[in-house]
Amino acid sequence: MRTLLRRILVASQWGASLAVASACGPHVDSGGGAGSSESTSSQSGGGSASSGGASSSSGGGGEPGPPPLEPYPDPTCFGPEYDGGYEGRCCYEVHCAAPVNGACPPATEAPLRIEDIAPGSGSCMCYREDLTEAIEGPYANRDASAPESCCYFVGVISCEGRPLLVRGEPRVAPLARAPSAWSQTDVRRFERALADADLSELAPAERRELARRWAERGQNEHASVASFGRFALGLMALGAPPQLLEAAHRAAVDEVRHARLALAIASAYAGEPVGVGPLPLCGALDDLGSLEALTLATVVEGCIGETLSAIEAEVAAQAAQPPAVRTALLSIARDEARHAELAWAFVCWATDAGGAGLRARVAAAFARALDQVASAAPGSAGGELPPSHGFLPADELHRLRQQAITDVLRPAAAALVSARPPSADREFSGASGNVILSATTTYLST
Repeated sequence: MRTLLRRILVASQWGASLAVASACGPHVDSGGGAGSSESTSSQSGGGSASSGGASSSSGGGGEPGPPPLEPYPDPTCFGPEYDGGYEGRCCYEVHCAAPVNGACPPATEAPLRIEDIAPGSGSCMCYREDLTEAIEGPYANRDASAPESCCYFVGVISCEGRPLLVRGEPRVAPLARAPSAWSQTDVRRFERALADADLSELAPAERRELARRWAERGQNEHASVASFGRFALGLMALGAPPQLLEAAHRAAVDEVRHARLALAIASAYAGEPVGVGPLPLCGALDDLGSLEALTLATVVEGCIGETLSAIEAEVAAQAAQPPAVRTALLSIARDEARHAELAWAFVCWATDAGGAGLRARVAAAFARALDQVASAAPGSAGGELPPSHGFLPADELHRLRQQAITDVLRPAAAALVSARPPSADREFSGASGNVILSATTTYLST
C-alpha cells in the first residue's frame, strides 16, 4: 500500500493528485463508531458497570449539588442483526461532552444528539424494541482530568455506502419488486456477462441472501446520489472552489451507475427485477452551510470510509468469479478512489479556511474514528457468503482494514492535520483512477 500512501500524502496537502476511498463502515463522525461485534471498546478503557446516572453537580452558592455521577459501564451490543441499510447489531459507544451551565443534561437533551451523529458519519442511530432512542446517561468520564466530563451511551449501527442521514437516521428508497430502469444498465459488456452468469451451483438460500445483500448495496448506492447532491449544496453554501463542486457532481453521477449495477446483479440472483421507489427527502437539507459539520462528517465518511471502501471493493473484485460481479466491483473501486480524493481535498481546503481550531477538531475526529475502526471485531450480518460473489469473509475484511489503517490512513491523517500555511495556489486534480490497484497489490500477494 506504499503507492496509495504516497498519493494520499499528496492529497492531504491538496496537490497534483489525491487518492483514497468509501462505504459506510463501523465508524462515526465525532467519537467512536459502532461495529457489529458483541461488544465495542470505549474511548477510555476499563471501568465498573453501573446504571444510568443523575445530572452533574451544579456549581456555586455553597449549596450541596446532586450526587456524583456513576462511571459508565462497558459498552455492549443488543438486539438482532439489522438489514435494509443497516449492518450489524445496535452497539453502544461512549460520547463525552462538556457540562452545560455547570450540569450534565439528561440523555433526552444531550447536546451530542445531532452533533455527534452527524449526517454522513457512517453510523445510524438505532432504537430499542420499545422505540425509545438508544441514548443513556449521563455518566462520569473515567478520565478525571477531561473537560468533557458528561458521558453518554449512544446506540448506533454501521451502514453501507455513502449514507444519506437525516437527523441521525438513514434514508433509503424502498425496494420495488417490479420491472424497473434501475435494474438495467447501459453497459453492454456487463449486461452480456450478467446474462451468461451460471448461478446453478448456489443453494436457494445462498441466492436469496446474495440477492438481499446486493439489493441493500443498491439501495445505499442510490441514497449516495442524494448524499453527494447535499454535499454539493454544502460546498456552494461555503463558497468552495469550483473544482470541488465539479468533482462532487461527477461523484453523484458515478453513484447512479453503481446503484444500477448493484440492482441489476440483485435481480439476477433474485430471479426477478429489483428496483427502488421514491426516496423521502423531507429534512435532508437542514443545517447546510456549517463548515465544521461538513468537514467532520467528510473526515469519517470520505477520508476514512471511502478509502476503506475502495480498497475493499478492489480486493473483493479479485476474488469474484462471475465476470459481471468482478466488472461491477472494479468500476466501483476506481470511482470510490476518485470520491475519496475529493474528500481529502475538501478537508484540506476546509482546514485552511477554518484555521487551527478546526484543524484540532479534525485531528481528534481522525483519532477517535480510526481507533474505533481498528478495535471493531469482524461481523457478518446475515451470515457468511461465498467470497466469489462479491462479499469478503468477515475475518479477511477485518485484516484488510487493519493493514489499511496502519499503512495508509494514520500516516495520511497525520500529514493532513500537520500545521502548514494556507495556500491560494493549490489546485484539485481528481486523477487517481487506478491507484487502488497499486494499493492492494501487496495485500493480495500475501
